[in-house]
Amino acid sequence: MRRGGKVFVPSPQPPESVLILGNTKHPIPKGVLSQCVGAFLALVLLPSAAQAQDAVGGASRLDIRADFSDYDENLGIAKAWGDVEVTYENVTIRADQIEYHSSTGNIFARDNVRILQDGQVIDAEEIIYNIHTGETTTSQFKSALEPVFISSDDVLRPEEGSGDPIVMHDAYFTTHDSASPDYHIRVKKLEVYPDDKIVMRGARVHVGNTPLLWFPYYVQPLDEDLGYYFTPGWNSAWGAFVLNRYGFMVGENYNAKAYLDFRSERGLAGGVEFFDRKFRNNPNIGRLNLYYAEDNNPQLAFTGANRVNPPPNERYRINLQHRVYLPGSDDDTFYLDFDINRLSDAFFYQDFFPNEFLIDPRPDNIINLGKIFERGEISLTGRFQVNEFFQTDTRSPELALDIIRTPIGDSGFFYDGLTSYGLIGEELDTDSILAGIVEPSGFNRFHTYHEFLFPTKLGFLDVIPKAGVGYTNYSNFDIPGFGSIDRTLTHAGLDISFKMSKRSPHVQSRALGLDGLLHVVRPYVYYSVVGTDDLNGRFSPIDRFTPTTRLRPIDMPLFTTVDDIRSWQIVRAGVSNRWFTMRNGASYEWLTLNNYFDTYIQDPEFDRNVSNVFTELEWRPLPWLAASTTAQVPVFNDVLDFTEFTTGIMFMPTKWFQLGLRHYFIDDHPFFGNSDLYTVTTYSRLSDNWGFSTAHRFEADDGTLEFQQYTIHRDLASWTASLGGIVRDNRQTDKEYGVVLSLTLKAFPRLALPVDFQPGGLGADPGAR
Repeated sequence: MRRGGKVFVPSPQPPESVLILGNTKHPIPKGVLSQCVGAFLALVLLPSAAQAQDAVGGASRLDIRADFSDYDENLGIAKAWGDVEVTYENVTIRADQIEYHSSTGNIFARDNVRILQDGQVIDAEEIIYNIHTGETTTSQFKSALEPVFISSDDVLRPEEGSGDPIVMHDAYFTTHDSASPDYHIRVKKLEVYPDDKIVMRGARVHVGNTPLLWFPYYVQPLDEDLGYYFTPGWNSAWGAFVLNRYGFMVGENYNAKAYLDFRSERGLAGGVEFFDRKFRNNPNIGRLNLYYAEDNNPQLAFTGANRVNPPPNERYRINLQHRVYLPGSDDDTFYLDFDINRLSDAFFYQDFFPNEFLIDPRPDNIINLGKIFERGEISLTGRFQVNEFFQTDTRSPELALDIIRTPIGDSGFFYDGLTSYGLIGEELDTDSILAGIVEPSGFNRFHTYHEFLFPTKLGFLDVIPKAGVGYTNYSNFDIPGFGSIDRTLTHAGLDISFKMSKRSPHVQSRALGLDGLLHVVRPYVYYSVVGTDDLNGRFSPIDRFTPTTRLRPIDMPLFTTVDDIRSWQIVRAGVSNRWFTMRNGASYEWLTLNNYFDTYIQDPEFDRNVSNVFTELEWRPLPWLAASTTAQVPVFNDVLDFTEFTTGIMFMPTKWFQLGLRHYFIDDHPFFGNSDLYTVTTYSRLSDNWGFSTAHRFEADDGTLEFQQYTIHRDLASWTASLGGIVRDNRQTDKEYGVVLSLTLKAFPRLALPVDFQPGGLGADPGAR
């Protein structure tokens, strides 16, 4: 027996593990401690003897500290007791006793067990964990897994990966983080599906110590979108306003949000939004949004200006984004996607949902039938004009087969290709039609492209020669007198690169998050040449170039502007640098730097000789420090000699202060106006209950402070309150001023009606007094 010793174990893996008690090594077969599944337990496997000798500086380490420790080689039982503390990376386990039985794989932690991980705290009197099955059993369990606080006399954790829930009997449940919560729920049987939902059977709702309701069966998702929220405030465009939202469940599989909003300058508005929980990890599908406003002042724009041709008073939105799987499993069948967006007018998003307007001011309308298979995807897409006030290119429909890069047997060659046929058109908006603008041509289009590659190595060089051919046919033009147009294209390319690396295991810096360093350098040169027919005359391309500050793709399978393919000959050269370190036992990308530019033998757009030089940098050394920049400068002073920078940094120098900085600069671009835009955000934690945040956006090019926001935050236990002032300069009228009060009911039990009950209904608990 060792007294007052430290159990020190370098990281890692079985088969033969070593537990070091004081200065004595005792082999323990098959590992000693293992990481627990979910947030309920976090223990780790002990390393092999060889690994114990080899582990140095950079390796992750397991520390077990105890007043007493012992190991019985005959029984295969390792013990540590008397104020035991186990530390592994971000996990700390404390208990009066920890015992491991190598014959069964069971780990016992007894008496005053506490596990801390990523700010979460789990308390229990006893935990039994099997390293082979992952099954966990606890007694007198307490958990602080925000926003849920649970205790139970009996907990069963199923085998890892089984999909079964964590089951608790005689459980106590609340979301109010207080020693004396305002409410709690006692449940006969509680089933927790991590990151999904909680199922309660025989639940009593208590306010204080008084029983209020009894639920024989209740389902509650672990979703912050549920419950009641409201935001009062005032600004120049809406006047005084109050925005109300109530989230609730519809059965077990759907969430809903009901809205009732009042804006003094516009009137009453409201709606409802439904979400399919099946697609909760994909925000682009599984939702239906209905919203209607009787606008008293439609001539007033959100910017404060008055419109000459105002929209109607009856204003609305209907948005449906959904996916339907046709008969078969979700992974092995066709799916039908709907993206339908009907608006009452072109200004609805701008006036009522300005944040959505900034992201997607002209929403699409698409129905797509598709199937993804191992080597590609087949799709039948319809795209159409639902909102006549938005110009839209249409597909009526388009059938496409897209094959990803696929090996051709064992030949070493690869193939990828695309074939499509569609009825392509373009519908102008009503303003263009009234102005007498001639509607662009529609046509039928058949397009096919096929490319072959042969990746190989020549000494230290990675070489990928590639060659492709394509053909496009246009027919059935809407413009009279147009016949059929044929176009062929050929593409040849050569990618050359090589890698160099250097390991520096002794580079250590806790301040910079460095645990060893691996530097990988990859110089590369891509050559691409395309030859095709010019489409001149009255032909009007629909899938065409749009202005951009970025370089066009030179890999033909990635080139989507089919109607605007032009002959080119381009060499893209660059150097990629990547630095890796160890983080949580795995490789972590600490810093990336990529520099590149194009040399034009034949430029398809601007008759350039050389492009700007691009630099892309991303640095993520620590959870509280990150920086990135994308820059291009006219080093060679060619035709397009503009400059562009996009830089951002997030920095949290102390636990109570966070700073965010962004800078965007562009100068002398032929299509985009000059800008020198600075954005600064701060958050200061004044105390446990008070905080203060600011946001500023300043356009230095014309000296305009476009946006200011100052907000004070208050934690009110069950509520979070924010009171802020906003000043916005739109450069059109007088400045816009606003006041926003936000009250978030954070700790109220989000037990929203309607609820989902089993037969038997809802009634008073006969045992309640």
